[in-house]
Amino acid sequence: MKILITGGLGFVGSNLVEYLLKYKNIKKIIIVDNFSSSSIQYIEKFTKYKFFKSYNHYKKSISKVEIIKANINNFNIAKKITKNIDCIIHLAAESGIDKSITDPLNAFNVNVVGTFNYLEAARINKVKQFILASSGAVFGNQKPPFKEIYERNPISPYGSSKLTAETFCQTYGMTFKIQTTILRFSNAYGKYSKHKNSVIAKFINNIINSKQIVINGNGKITRDYIYVEDICSAIYKCLQNKKKSTIYHVSTNKETSLNDLIKKIEHTFNIISNSPLQIKKKYGKNRLGDMKSNSQSNNKIKKEMNWSPKTNLNQGLLKTLEWFILN
Repeated sequence: MKILITGGLGFVGSNLVEYLLKYKNIKKIIIVDNFSSSSIQYIEKFTKYKFFKSYNHYKKSISKVEIIKANINNFNIAKKITKNIDCIIHLAAESGIDKSITDPLNAFNVNVVGTFNYLEAARINKVKQFILASSGAVFGNQKPPFKEIYERNPISPYGSSKLTAETFCQTYGMTFKIQTTILRFSNAYGKYSKHKNSVIAKFINNIINSKQIVINGNGKITRDYIYVEDICSAIYKCLQNKKKSTIYHVSTNKETSLNDLIKKIEHTFNIISNSPLQIKKKYGKNRLGDMKSNSQSNNKIKKEMNWSPKTNLNQGLLKTLEWFILN
């Protein structure tokens, strides 16, 4: 199987490449990444690769992993690089709620136009399968746990951009018979996330550097935190899926408030350091566009794909913190 991964040098992408390399049926991995918020610092820890500083320099190689520096908004590159590909795993995105509010146009261009470019390239080149990384942000403020069939009503430009990308996936699946799989990830955390501004990575970085952590609102908003290796196993399961186009929630089905998360992080630090830790924290204003809860039901993917998360939050935080300290 020959796979193309957009955004393959990012947090989830780096973990996914490492995960997929364990399987003999994965013959080739081509990574397209613009290096805007990523680098080769993670991937070079576990594999050899062939790097091309632009598509103009690209030549087919015998390397199992190829990296091409390119922007997903370049449709001509998308058309060329997706030839003879079996599956596109589309991870590249502008994922920040804050960034989507300060610059909605960029969120649209990256998340909507970028997705469309690779869907259209898949149609032209008859790519069999397309997997889209999406988010529970498409639901807005509904009562959790969200089910796949719930009405989608996003409250941020990021959520709207992901919803639009989802509808294009569904349309291309029905109209052009591409097997499209939409995977709505819960809040991911784990190794290779030191550069991230997501909540767990940000909290851990600040604590390690003796900085104050800032909690948006009263700390009662809840999220479903999923360890990144569980996301990778779900993606691999879906690569084996021979069913029609579908949507799955990749989640733990468990809510954790920010206040409880901080307590768990504090407890994990104490386990590792074997000495008391007092986290310096400050409560700020509610963040515009933030959902009160974001927890997704994973019953559908459990039933249809025989997938379930293997790592609970306590275990995942311990693995993540150990990695941060070593790196």
